[in-house]
Amino acid sequence: LQKNLGELQELTEAVLCAAKGAGGELTRNVDLAALVESVCTDLDEMGEPVSWQPHAPAPLSCRPNEIRRAVRNLIENAIAYGRKAEVRLNNGTDRYEVVVEDDGPGIAEADRVRVFEPFVRLESSRNSETGGSGLGLTLVKAIAQGHGGSVTLENREGGGLRVTLGLPRNAPTA
Repeated sequence: LQKNLGELQELTEAVLCAAKGAGGELTRNVDLAALVESVCTDLDEMGEPVSWQPHAPAPLSCRPNEIRRAVRNLIENAIAYGRKAEVRLNNGTDRYEVVVEDDGPGIAEADRVRVFEPFVRLESSRNSETGGSGLGLTLVKAIAQGHGGSVTLENREGGGLRVTLGLPRNAPTA
């Protein structure tokens, strides 16, 4: 019962966050590289198969708890469905890209848009041990868009999935 209540609370919080458009937290200046590295380090210390390519400081004005949640969701998905997560930060001319790659089966092209819809799970067992509520990528997309960014999915040549969370360097402060 306690476990079910915990899962219900997490689901409720995720739904409320998505309904609000992932807003509410105040914007502040952070080092995106340090934020992503801390998520990777936390998961690595828990024994999860995650690797991080060190990156120079990447100053960004954002809502850091939201970005942390989005990055953690992407990494946890990579581990759950792709056996591991390889994480790096790329510098674009006007944005940063948090790239998470895995060795899983990828996602069929027909499902790459649908997977961002609320409660859509491609893993169909409905077993809480093998998948979540179907809100993780919905929240990632809402958080990205709330920062003026985007999230894209692409299958890697040779297998696996590449997810890119793009965040503009001069993110809106709303």
